[in-house]
Amino acid sequence: MSASPPSALGRSAGRKVGVEIEFGGIGTLETARIIADELGGTVEHSSPYAAVIRDTSIGDLSVELDWSWIQKAGDDGGILDQTKELLAELGRDVVPTEIVAPPLAGDRVGELDLLVRALAENGAKGTRAGLLNGFGMHLNPELWETDLNATTLRKVLQAYLLMSADLREAIQVDFTRSLLPFVAAFGDDYMRHVLHPEYDPDMATLIDDYIAFNPTRNRELDMLPVFAHIDAPRVRGRLTDQKISSRPTFHWRLPNADLESPFWSITHEWERWLSVEELAIDEVELSRRVRGWARDRARSWLERI
Repeated sequence: MSASPPSALGRSAGRKVGVEIEFGGIGTLETARIIADELGGTVEHSSPYAAVIRDTSIGDLSVELDWSWIQKAGDDGGILDQTKELLAELGRDVVPTEIVAPPLAGDRVGELDLLVRALAENGAKGTRAGLLNGFGMHLNPELWETDLNATTLRKVLQAYLLMSADLREAIQVDFTRSLLPFVAAFGDDYMRHVLHPEYDPDMATLIDDYIAFNPTRNRELDMLPVFAHIDAPRVRGRLTDQKISSRPTFHWRLPNADLESPFWSITHEWERWLSVEELAIDEVELSRRVRGWARDRARSWLERI
């Protein structure tokens, strides 16, 4: 009997994850210098608001002020440049500087934790350092070809929906972040639909259901990148007004970027995500919890009538 083809789910070693980190307090070029000091490499910058650090110990990293107007405004060498500098300075504590790391082996995520500590020591401010800081840390866990099927993705969605409330409580999602649209929770109607014990759609139905209930990129777990990778015409045909990257990864936006806490780490957030996948691949436990959720919801409904 042949072995089942390998899955990326639940793995750290031998599987890659992309990491995005947002923070305030220090600008783009200072951040680039710190990265080069910690990880090696050469800084290249096209403006004071965007840089690439080439050939670091973990590959090429990009860093930019995440303010699209500043990035798109042209340089005229005069008033416009001065205005951009002023806005960048004023916005430094509310508009994040963002580091985008290359896909990194999951068991090397700890190397980014060393960079986080260096950033904090040099004045980087995380989510809880200011009332208006809506900063976050995003993970993009790689999926392998064997995972790009309706059954696997449905199980991960079910596992995530079952664990979402506990993840929010454990992470203590910042109040300001919770008010922003980027990490919006899935609606109760979608949860009821997907957590029905008999829910077992084909890929087209899984994608159509997701978009019908979630016609936006702004969800704590954004499935649109992987759905676009699988069936771009279906996704982009339904969401013509949104810029959707196509890639074989999940896109998890929920964690804060608590750089100011010595106890916070990207590694810990990565372990939280892996716990979701571990539930997804435990078919017996997943089925038990789905049926228990549906039973509890039915009981609650009966008590209200």
